[in-house]
Amino acid sequence: MGWLVGYVIASMVGAFIVVRIFEYLVAGLAGGVVGTAKLGLFVGAWTAITVGSGMHGFTKSVRELRHSLIRH
Repeated sequence: MGWLVGYVIASMVGAFIVVRIFEYLVAGLAGGVVGTAKLGLFVGAWTAITVGSGMHGFTKSVRELRHSLIRH
């Protein structure tokens, strides 16, 4: 479960960075639409980073397993 904590923290940091960039780009706008867009952007970025990292780890594990099966 330690690997999951690392992915979650990295995803959170990445999502905060994406939201900060969005805030910089739409600095003059205010309202509920921008707030909703920030929430959706945060959740989307967090999900994309977590899934991308998880799939990278999964692919690496499958390759190692396949390599060990071929050698025996």
